[in-house]
Amino acid sequence: MNESAFLSVFTPSRTAPEDLEAIFVQRHALLADAVERVRESAGSGHKHHLLFVGPRGTGKSHLLTLLVHRAGSDESLQQSLRIAWLNEDETSTTLLELLRRIYLALSKRYPGDYRADDLEPIYDLDAEAAERLLASLLLEKQAGKTLLVALENLDALFEGLGKTGQQRLRAFIQEHPVMTIVATAQRLVDDVSKRNSTFFGFFQTEMLAMLSVEEAAELLGKIAALNRQDKAAAFLRSPTGRSRVRALHHLSGGNHRVYLVLSQFITGDNINALVDPFAKMVDEMTPYYQERIRWLPPQQRKIVEFLCSRERPTPVKDMARHLFASQQTISSQLKDLRAKGYVQSAQRGRESLYEIAEPLMRICVEIKENQTPGPLRLLVDFLRVWYDGVQLDERLSACGEGSLARHYLQAAIDRNSVWGNLRAQLLVEDFRSELNDEQREQWMSLIESTVKLSEELALACGELAKGNHELGMRYLEEICRETDKYSQPVIEAAYAIAAITYFEFNRIEAGMLMVERLLELPNASGDLVSIALNRRGTIYEELSMPEKALKDYSHVIEFGDVAPEQTAKALLQRGRIKGQMGEIEEALRDFNSVGELHDVSPDLISRAHYSRGIALRLLGDFADAIAANTTAIEFPEKSPETLANALYNRGLLYSMTDRLEDAERDYATILTIDNLPDDLSTDAHFALALVNFMLGRWNVGMARLADGLGQLTAKSQPEEVLFTAMVAFVYASSLTTAARKQRIAELAQVFEQHHASTYLGEALIHHLGSIHRDPNETPSPDNLEQWCVAWEAAGTNSEALKLPLRLLRTGTDFLKAGAQDRSVLLDLNQEERQILVQTFGLGED
Repeated sequence: MNESAFLSVFTPSRTAPEDLEAIFVQRHALLADAVERVRESAGSGHKHHLLFVGPRGTGKSHLLTLLVHRAGSDESLQQSLRIAWLNEDETSTTLLELLRRIYLALSKRYPGDYRADDLEPIYDLDAEAAERLLASLLLEKQAGKTLLVALENLDALFEGLGKTGQQRLRAFIQEHPVMTIVATAQRLVDDVSKRNSTFFGFFQTEMLAMLSVEEAAELLGKIAALNRQDKAAAFLRSPTGRSRVRALHHLSGGNHRVYLVLSQFITGDNINALVDPFAKMVDEMTPYYQERIRWLPPQQRKIVEFLCSRERPTPVKDMARHLFASQQTISSQLKDLRAKGYVQSAQRGRESLYEIAEPLMRICVEIKENQTPGPLRLLVDFLRVWYDGVQLDERLSACGEGSLARHYLQAAIDRNSVWGNLRAQLLVEDFRSELNDEQREQWMSLIESTVKLSEELALACGELAKGNHELGMRYLEEICRETDKYSQPVIEAAYAIAAITYFEFNRIEAGMLMVERLLELPNASGDLVSIALNRRGTIYEELSMPEKALKDYSHVIEFGDVAPEQTAKALLQRGRIKGQMGEIEEALRDFNSVGELHDVSPDLISRAHYSRGIALRLLGDFADAIAANTTAIEFPEKSPETLANALYNRGLLYSMTDRLEDAERDYATILTIDNLPDDLSTDAHFALALVNFMLGRWNVGMARLADGLGQLTAKSQPEEVLFTAMVAFVYASSLTTAARKQRIAELAQVFEQHHASTYLGEALIHHLGSIHRDPNETPSPDNLEQWCVAWEAAGTNSEALKLPLRLLRTGTDFLKAGAQDRSVLLDLNQEERQILVQTFGLGED
C-alpha cells in the first residue's frame, strides 16, 4: 500500500508546500494575482494590503500558506522582501505587542538578521519607550527591504487592538511605508467595512467562495492522485463517482475542510479511519459556530437553531408555525440572515424554501443539543450518499459487534428505511436549484424519472440540462460502453438520450448509430425510445429518405405503451409523407387516428384537423375540408404556427370555391398573429396579393406582394406555387396586349427591386410546364409569342432573369412548334436543355 501524503486538516503550514500545491483548486488566478502584488510591493514604494474573507473551512489558511511559500521561494525577492508569518493563536492588545510578534516571527525565519536577544532591552522600558525602541529596531533592520506580514484572524486582531491600537497601527504603516499585509478573516468586520472605521478602504478584499461541485471533484481527484491511488482517482472521474460527489456536495456545502476529512475515507474506504478526524473537526469548529449564533439577535437565533434541526429545506409558513411568529416577521428576519450568509434559499414554484448555508453549523448545534451521545447525522448521511443499500448491508455484516463503525452503518440503514434514497433525493434537489425556469420545464421530469433508474443517468441529464453538453455526453457514452453494469431500462434510456442529443447538435451519424443500437435491444420501447425514433424520422425526411422515415414512424405507432403525444407526432408525420406519396386515403386514416387518442396536446389535435383538411381537399371533398380546417382554427390552446397553417389552408379552399372575400379575411387574419415564423407571414402576404389580383384589385395586390417580398431573407422558403399562380393569372387574364405587357413589367420590376427575381424566373418556367401539361388548353402561337416578348422586354436589365428568359424563349418556340420537335431545344446547352426536358416531362431520348 502506498503511504499517503500528510494533509493537515487544521494547520496547512504543517503540510509540505509541494503537496499543498498539488491539491490546490479554485483560486489559481487569485493566488497568482496576490503573489504579483507582493512582488510589486517589494519592488516599489506602492504597498498592497490584501484581505481574504471566508468562514472556517473555506481554504483561507491553505491560500495564505501557498502565498507565503511562493513569495519566500521567489529568488527575485530574496534581497528585497522579509516575511513575518504570525502565529494565529497569539493575541495582541497594543501596537507594541504586535510589533513584538512580528519581530519574533522574523527571528524564527531569519535568525541571523533578527536575533531574539536584541529584544531584551525593551523589557526594561515603559510601554511607550519600548514601542519606540522596537519600531526603531525593526525599521533599521528593514532598511531597503519590504516587510510582508502574513496573519490570520484579522478580525480577532482588530478586536484585541481596539480603536486606539488600530489608529496607532495605521499611523505606523503610513509614516513608515515598509510593510505590506496579507491577512485572512472569518467575516468582514465593521473595523474594515464601515466608512468611519480606521481601516476603511485600506485592504483589497476578496470574499472566498465555497467549492463548487466541479471544484470539489477536482480537489478529491487531486488528493487521490497525490497519494497515487489510481483506482480512487478513476472512480471519482466516472459518472458514479461524480454523482456521489454531487450528492455529497449538498451535505458539505462546499466546505474545503469537510472534503479534506472525507478524502481520507473516500480514497481509503475505511470507516474507522473516518470517524476520529471527523469528530475532531466538529469539536474544533463547534465553539466558532456557537459564537456566530450568539452574535445574532434573539429572533434570528431562534430561526437558525430551528433550521439546524430540520432534515430538509423548510418553507416560511412552517417556520412561522413552529416559532409562533407571523410569516411577515420570519420573512423579514430571513432576508437579513441570508445577507449575513447564515441561510440560503431555493424556489419550488412560488414557494421559497430555506436551509442553513453551512452544514457544519447544523451538526455543531446537533452535538450540543444531544443529551446522550449518538451518531453524527452528517456522517450518517455521508454513508447513505456514498453507499447504496446493498453495500451498507455488506459492510455491516463485516463489522465487529459494538464497533463505532457498526453503530454508524446501522444508523445509515435505519435512516434509509425511513427516508429513502438520500443520494437520489439530493441529486434532484441540487439540479432543481441550479437550473433556470426554462431548463427546469424542459428537463426536471426527465431527471426525476431517470434517477429512479440510475444516478449516473440522472447526472448526465442534469449536466445536459445545465448546458454542459460535453460532460453530459461523456457520462452517457460511459454508460453506453459499460452495458454489463446496467439494466436494460438504463441502457435504453442512455442510448435514446444520447441519440436525441447527437441529433440536436447535428452529429447525425452518431445519432443514427445510437438508434440502431437501441433497436438491437430486445423489446425496446418507451417514451424516450419513441422520441429518438421520431427524431430520426425527421432526419430521414430532411435527407430525402421518406421510406426510412415511414419505417421509424410506424415503429413508434406500433409500440402501444408510449406517451400518446409521441404516437400522435408519429401519426402526423407518417400521414404527411403518405400524402406526399399520393396515398391520400391512408394519410387521412392516420390523421383521423390522432383524434382518437387521449391525453394529447391541443396543438397536435389542431394540427391533425388541418392535416385532415389537406387530405380531404386532395380527395375533392372541399366542404368537409373547410370544416376540418375550421375545427382546427377554433380548437383551443394551439400554437401560432398551427393557427396560421389552418387559416392558410382554409383560405386556399375558399379561393378554390370562389369565396374570395372569405379567403382574403383568413389570409389577413394570419398577419395579426404574434410570434409567427417569417415564412408563414410572407406567404400570407403573397396569398393576399393573389386574392386581390383575382378580385380585380391590381394595385392592392401589388402592394401586398411588395410587403411580402420586403420580408424575405436569405433563409426564406416562400411557397413557390403562389408565384406560379400569379404568373398564371396574368397569362390567363383577358387584358389587351398592351395592358398585359404593362402588368408583366410591373411584376418584373417589383421582384427586381426586392432582389427576388430568382423566384419569378422559377415561376415562369413552372408555368410554362403547366401550359404544356394542361389537356384542356391548346395555346395560341401568337399568344405565346406576345407573352414571351413581354417578359423579355420586362427582364432586359435583370441579371437574375437572363437564364429563365433564355429557357422561356426556347420553351415558347418548342410549344409554338407543337411541342414535338426536340431539335428546337438545341438552342440551349446540355445543362439548360435538361431543365426544359424535366419541365415538359419529355423523358430521355
